[in-house]
Amino acid sequence: MTPRFFGSDVQKRMERVAHDLWPLLKDNPAYGTEGRMIGIDAPSGNQVEKVAALTRIQGASVNHYVPKTEEDALAARYVALGLASDRWDQFMGGAACLEASTALIEGFTLPRGYTLHRLSPDTPAHVLDGLEQTAASCGVLPPMSPILFGEWLNAAYFCLEAPDGGVAACAGSAMRNHPDSRFARTAWWGMLATREQDRGHGLSLYLGALAARHMHDRHGVSEFYTGVRSDNAVSRHVCEKLGVYDSALACVAILDPQAFGEGGYTK
Repeated sequence: MTPRFFGSDVQKRMERVAHDLWPLLKDNPAYGTEGRMIGIDAPSGNQVEKVAALTRIQGASVNHYVPKTEEDALAARYVALGLASDRWDQFMGGAACLEASTALIEGFTLPRGYTLHRLSPDTPAHVLDGLEQTAASCGVLPPMSPILFGEWLNAAYFCLEAPDGGVAACAGSAMRNHPDSRFARTAWWGMLATREQDRGHGLSLYLGALAARHMHDRHGVSEFYTGVRSDNAVSRHVCEKLGVYDSALACVAILDPQAFGEGGYTK
């Protein structure tokens, strides 16, 4: 099946390059991807130069699990190499996330006329089109289809098709790190987005809970993480309702100014 890439032309190029690089790097425990670009978590030593090279090739890269006490010094290293940086607070959840997700799922009733999809190669094209539209309206970038569908990594992405045929909300999770990585039992979690006309019903919360429970029950994930802007009060509140909280860590994005001169690669 021909892979599908999402976002603007620059974002699609980033995903396409990451798609072509992944077969070359996937067996090295240092590298990971959630389907947007390839990065190295908690980089050390000469890995910074490797991430810089990835950034120039893809247009962007990322480091999760960066102690906040070290993120300024790390960002300065990238800037000294002619790159730019961006950052999010790293929110994390474990047992509290799973407990909150279980309680939410048990108490949730899907509104009449909405259809739940777990994204797969069989998902209709119009649903993927709606997913892209809804995600884009919220500043969120879906991953390339081999990750979105769980073909390359253990992953679970969900969306709700609304009665009008559009996508009301989406969320998902992926085990972006190698089985031999020290982050092997963790999973990136997020992509929570809801169309404006469907807000107020907890739809993305429900899908986020489904993704967390699926990843734990099916793949044994014990820790979830995501990046949240310091000034994004809505996203912070949503994460906290599902037991995912701010931590002493940060997610650092590395950007090639020639590719992403107008800002970061996602919200």
